[in-house]
Parts: sequence; structure tokens; C-alpha cells
Amino acid sequence: MTRAAVLLALFLVFPATAAAQDPPPCPPDKAFDVILTSQEAGQDIPLVATHEVDVTAEVRGNASAITVTPQDGVAVLGKNSSGTIAIFAPTTPNLTVTVSWRQSVDPENPDENGRCSASRVLSLPVLAANPARGVPQLVRGAPRVSEYTTFAVAPALKRPNLSPLEITIRSTNRVRFPRAKERLRTMIVPMRVGEQRRYKAHLPNLAYATYAQKCGSWWITCGPVNASVAQLNVNDRGRPDLDGNNAILRSLAFTQPARWAAEYGLVVDAFPAAGKNRPFGFDVQVRQAGRLLARARRAGRCVDTPRNGGVVHSCKVVRSSTLLR
Repeated sequence: MTRAAVLLALFLVFPATAAAQDPPPCPPDKAFDVILTSQEAGQDIPLVATHEVDVTAEVRGNASAITVTPQDGVAVLGKNSSGTIAIFAPTTPNLTVTVSWRQSVDPENPDENGRCSASRVLSLPVLAANPARGVPQLVRGAPRVSEYTTFAVAPALKRPNLSPLEITIRSTNRVRFPRAKERLRTMIVPMRVGEQRRYKAHLPNLAYATYAQKCGSWWITCGPVNASVAQLNVNDRGRPDLDGNNAILRSLAFTQPARWAAEYGLVVDAFPAAGKNRPFGFDVQVRQAGRLLARARRAGRCVDTPRNGGVVHSCKVVRSSTLLR
């Protein structure tokens, strides 16, 4: 008999250890009841879609090997042996989980030593989250429409949607809005701290970075138009700072978009590059879960004009469009 045949024969005679050790199913009338609860930031509150929450299954009896498995598509961020898992709440109306455990075959008989396995399928309602919103960031004294475009995207104050924010921009060196064939630059920024990532690459200090370093590491696009993204700060009331006095917490790097989470939203800046007789056009957008939150388009021309022994840089916008929702 060959070695392969011997191994096959042993496998048929001795089934897998894990399968052999699985206890039989419990009688339906003996299986314990289960209570399902949820917490967010240590508080017992209902589930809100996209939020990081702890879901706990409390088996009403002396159970062991408690396992909580969420529905398909819901990733488990962490778990413990007492029946608690950490997840991002789904966007479905309900969260369904399967709770499995082991218990005594007859819990009412203290002399019973046999073990069996049981499971129950339970669900919790999930509240819909409210999308983020686009907010103007007006500069006092600046014209209402200028080549310098700044706007913020802030989370809702109640039940905010914490899905990542997707920033896209197209630009052109023509006096028109960009077309679909122009290169698209995309930056996806998380809003949940649990989605932050560590990067091995070192970022140059933005305060002392050259134009080339800003374009290579920090800014989302460079050329006829430059654009940057920053993390929105909070005010004294713990809300997104939208009055512009202290709005920026830190700049976000295009090459490391998940290094910091935009918990309180973000600020987008887009402006034409300096240069003599420089035409420009750009289209910058922010989306969340496929929903358009903000869009700003500008087209115009910048010129350098000699004046009083120096050079005056000025830009004229000939087309503009802004949507904030």
C-alpha cells in the first residue's frame, strides 16, 4: 500500500479532531435564552449605521465558548471570549447575528455532565445615519466668487454618517470647466478613528516643504490648479469649527490619506497656480457613500502685470458654479 493510501485510510477511520470534539446539538427545549445588547463609547444606546459599536450576547445560563457572528458584509474589528464583538454598524435596517455556545445537556440536572452545542439567531434595529453636509468657508473681505475656492464638509450633529469622504478633482490649463477625459485625482479620507492607518514612508514637514515636496506628498493635485485637503477642527462647544477662526486642525497628505481620520470633517482648498498668463479650470467634488455633498467649479485666467516697479498677480473668473448640500 502506498503512503498516500495509508494516509487516506487513516483519515477515513479517524475524522478531524475538531469535528470529533464538537458536542451534539442541544435539545431545543433545553437551549438557553439569549439577550442581545449594544453600546457605543460605553453607553447603552441604539445602533446607528456606520458607527463603531460593541454588540454583546448574554447567554442566560452557564455557557462556554460563546461566539457571536454578524451577518455577511459586517467585519469584526475585535472580540472577546465573553460574547462581545466590535463592529461598524451596517446600513441595513437591522443587524442580524448568530450566537453559538456550549452548555450542559440538561441544565436542571446537576448530575448531568454531558455537553451540547446551541445557537440562536437574533437581530437589533439600526437607525439610519444622517449624511455630512457641505458648508461655505467665506474669507472676510474676499469677493464672493474668486479663483481661491474654500469649503468645508462637516458631519451632521445628530446620528452622523461616518462613512469615508471621497474627494475628487479634475483640472485643465484651458479657460473652461474640465471634461471627463481630464485626469481624475481621488483621495479617500476616513472619518472613523478605527480606520486610521500607519504608513512607513516619512512625510516632509509641510511648514518647510518646497513646492515639489508639497506636490509629491501633500497636495491632491498640482499644475494649472493646486488643491489641498485639511482636517477640520472643533470649537469650544465640541462641534465642527465652521466660522473659519480656527478651522484647520492639520493638513492631510494625499499620499497617506488614512493617516488621520477627519472625525469632525474636512476643508478643501483649490486655487490656480502662479504664472504669467495662466489659464485654468477645475472641478472639485466631495462624496460620501455615493452622495454628492459639495462641488465647486471655476474657470478663468491669471496674469502678471508690471506695476510701480513690481509685478501684480491677478486672476479673473469667467465661469463659476458651487453646490453645497
